Amino acid sequence: MNSPTDLVLHGLNQAQLAAVESPANVVQILAPPGSGKTKTLTARVAYLIKHHDYKPWNILCLTFTIKSSKEMKERLAKLVGNGVEAKLILGTFHSVCRRYLVSYGHLIGLHKGFGIADSSDSLSIIKRIVKRMHSSLDPKAAQARISNAKSKGKRYPELSAEASKKKNVDQQEFAQVFEAYEDQLDQANLLDYDDLLLRCSDLLRRYPGCVSNVEAVLVDEFQDTNVVQFELMSLFAAHQKRITTVGDPDQSIYGWRSAEIKNLGRMQTQYPDTLVIKLQDNYRSSGAILIAAQEVIEQDASRPAKALMPTHCPGTSPVLRRLPSSDIEALWIVSEVKRTIGMTGGMLGYPDFAILLRSAALSRQIESAMGKAGIPYRMVGGQRFFDRVEVKILLDYLRVVGQPTNNDAVARILNVPARGIGPTTVKALLEEAESRKLTLWSFIQDVVQGNIKTSTRVNKPAEKGLGAFINIILTAKRKLTDTLLPMSPQSLLHHIIGKLSFQDYLKRHYEIDHEGRWANVEELIAQAGDYPIAQGSESSDIAESDRTSLPVVDGISQSKGAAGEEMLSMFLANVALATELQRDEESDEGQSPSQVTISTIHAAKGLEWPVVFIPAAYEGSIPHSRAEDTDEERRLLYVAMTRAQALLYISCPVKNSQREESKLSQFLDPKTVGYHLVKCGATLNSGVVSDIARILRRPCPLEKEIVEHSSALQTREDSLWPLDGSIDPELMVSKWDSKGNKSSLDVHQQPNQWSKPRPEVSQQHASSAFSTFSTSSVIVGSTTTMDSMSSFSIQSFGGFTSATSQLHHLKHVQQIDQPSVDYGASIAGPETKVKGRKRKVEGEAQSSLISLWGLKAKATRTEEQSELPCIRRSTLLELEVSDVKPSMALPSVDPSSDSKACGIVSRGSSVRLRQDEPILPRMPLAAVPENLAKQRPGPTCKRPGPKITTSRQDQPHDKYVYLSSSPVPPETASMGRPETGAKDKRETDDRGEHVTSCEDSMPAVTLHTTSMAQFHATQSSRRTLGVRRSMGGWNSKSGQGFSVPRKAPK
Repeated sequence: MNSPTDLVLHGLNQAQLAAVESPANVVQILAPPGSGKTKTLTARVAYLIKHHDYKPWNILCLTFTIKSSKEMKERLAKLVGNGVEAKLILGTFHSVCRRYLVSYGHLIGLHKGFGIADSSDSLSIIKRIVKRMHSSLDPKAAQARISNAKSKGKRYPELSAEASKKKNVDQQEFAQVFEAYEDQLDQANLLDYDDLLLRCSDLLRRYPGCVSNVEAVLVDEFQDTNVVQFELMSLFAAHQKRITTVGDPDQSIYGWRSAEIKNLGRMQTQYPDTLVIKLQDNYRSSGAILIAAQEVIEQDASRPAKALMPTHCPGTSPVLRRLPSSDIEALWIVSEVKRTIGMTGGMLGYPDFAILLRSAALSRQIESAMGKAGIPYRMVGGQRFFDRVEVKILLDYLRVVGQPTNNDAVARILNVPARGIGPTTVKALLEEAESRKLTLWSFIQDVVQGNIKTSTRVNKPAEKGLGAFINIILTAKRKLTDTLLPMSPQSLLHHIIGKLSFQDYLKRHYEIDHEGRWANVEELIAQAGDYPIAQGSESSDIAESDRTSLPVVDGISQSKGAAGEEMLSMFLANVALATELQRDEESDEGQSPSQVTISTIHAAKGLEWPVVFIPAAYEGSIPHSRAEDTDEERRLLYVAMTRAQALLYISCPVKNSQREESKLSQFLDPKTVGYHLVKCGATLNSGVVSDIARILRRPCPLEKEIVEHSSALQTREDSLWPLDGSIDPELMVSKWDSKGNKSSLDVHQQPNQWSKPRPEVSQQHASSAFSTFSTSSVIVGSTTTMDSMSSFSIQSFGGFTSATSQLHHLKHVQQIDQPSVDYGASIAGPETKVKGRKRKVEGEAQSSLISLWGLKAKATRTEEQSELPCIRRSTLLELEVSDVKPSMALPSVDPSSDSKACGIVSRGSSVRLRQDEPILPRMPLAAVPENLAKQRPGPTCKRPGPKITTSRQDQPHDKYVYLSSSPVPPETASMGRPETGAKDKRETDDRGEHVTSCEDSMPAVTLHTTSMAQFHATQSSRRTLGVRRSMGGWNSKSGQGFSVPRKAPK
């Protein structure tokens, strides 16, 4: 049978065992992600108690989160048992400091029953001060500056002296606001979060005997400590100097909260005999994820060198995915979540996925895509339980009962429920009370009793309401301080709820969701039940570590109060110190809710998920554009990557959420980190799924389960978007469905209010639609020439085409239609480069329009450059090889490259195209007569212009100037060439200038029907608007037709 010591050491590796059993007084454990730091720290506490006979009440354990404290307590209960864990002084820095101030604060002048001002209380006080002083400071900025100064150990006198030396107006204003803020807190008997640490530091420096009983100090997440917390650690361990810290410099990401990564070095300097032990084994992530993360963090040359060894199989390589835009990035995340769940046969569910963001503002597109896809998600760091309106009202009543000097709490509930006291009256009473240097509670008491004549007008209903409010508070306070039968926080809540008829109040004001709000009230009552008052010799169920009492130290008295007041103070203090409520989010079956987690990277620290997405990995996001410490931004990415257990996806859109071009994060250098990343999600075959199951220690799904879950997937590969992110998202997603609603694939564009709905094209008809090249289903807001390309005389998309080029093309088509064609060679040919809608002129085809003015075109395009504009597909189709011709100009495939990079995956006799690949159909081409095969239009600069032979002066509608941008079409158009004998004649217009007239002419003729030609075909005559004036136009008095102006010969 194992001894207790063996149970404590069971399951520890060599490095962990060395840290737990070390005889050194000062031990610094460097623990990378997933290395079991909490297990190691907990085992050392149990080892000191079991092996060295330390008293649990003489051991101080300091953490940074309530979650860590509870986890340590639960593990210690299993290791040592017998309720020993309840006797430890274990908690966060702030909660432990508060306990010492409650017991010994009177030694440094703290008033009994002080309260804690949370961040909202502090901001409200600063806002009033700034307004009263007419200061130009921003209240939130001032609050941050005050907190930053206190976290560095600076007080108001120091800042005031610095401001007077610098003679800076901003500094002087800030010093005045700081002073007024401190006075306001002192008047209300409040301490803010930073004051808890500072005042405890003052206490321990002046009265070190308060901690003379402490035998060992253990600190978790040591890399996140600030200057004051480092000093507190030293003061707590002043007598025995026995310290154990656990931390990782690579995970120091709270510099914006004044965390000092330099404290690791300071500890070694202050305690030269410090033993440094490095944990290396990682029990969380796959080998491939750890290698990539290590490559990222090793870019910081200043960090202490330490290895990170995987204990799991290599797994799949992390993904670095390029996508066209942040909207498409969100759609890609949704598709990968669905694909991974389907291809793992349901082994992974929504709770196994996390999307970690550098800033919460990046969640908009992701939340929208999740909502449209019907994927449930939860936002970490959303509205906290204690910030809900109905909960905050009741907590404020408890605060006022326990501490009536809290002006903000009194002001918030003075007219809740309504008592005829308007917000203007409440504001005026508060301002007058502060101007008189009185608390609001004492001021309204004097006003109701008639002891003070207020300048604020208080009518009879308001005065009656003030009296009712005072009566509720005084009655509750008497019950709380009753020495015979004091009220517990839970009983006090029941009393206040009954007095306020609070449930009826919720029904009246929140008709839609009053039931949900009342459920929150019941939850608050249940939590208050964790703070009962012990009767006689009965012991309370609450853990001793949560009590304010501390071990008695000889020669130093502790402050004691009434049992009811102490328990209420403890309950309210824990509420104020809780960064978020640790609620058991479990269903009746004991399972966590099926939701994808969306969180900031900071909030995700200490957590882990099987699959992690890190979107927006570009410059300006990570590293953040406002970040001052690039090394900390790199550590932030490292922390995010090491949250993943089996699969890691990093993505970078080509265009960010502001539609601006983005640049890949400097931390993901393709030459270093890029070597360990792949361009698209892995093929989730049986081997990959098996590796995921081993890493997560879950049973591998059966083939039947995989088939069942993957049957409804759109694709089984990460193949819906191109790998380089270069595709235009406007061309790859449908804009509207048949009902006029926005397509689920298109979140990039906003609808045009004049556009017509686009009918859906089913997947089974998509192939035939493309093969016949029907464009009738594409309807946009306006009609262009290309919308009517089905009516072109020759259906070609290469621009104007000559007869020679046409015959060459026909000859080429006949050759490739022979049975001996090698389609594989055709597909492997040169890659066709898509240039959108740019027209390309072939070889010696028709000249450009520039030649109409006698100018020479700068360059012509060769026939090899001509191409057909592509059609992008919104669905994945399978094309048989027999349907794929070389004339379709499919993208090339380099045999040496990854086939997925080209978007073509060969499977037997088929070629599979990804969504982004162009489908270029064969066009039926009209035959050109042999006698026109070598005929080309001559240079248009030598062609004579049209000659008007019929006088039309008698037609009244022709007496207006025709202001068109092109010549009037002739009555009949000849397709032949002009006679060679035609000569230019020089004539004089109305202004006496020489112009060139063209006796024998024809207009430029295209081989397709233009928009203007279609318009003329539907009009009997054209009426134009203009001014009857002599401008030498086409219908001038001379009767001459329009001609291009020429320079007169010299």
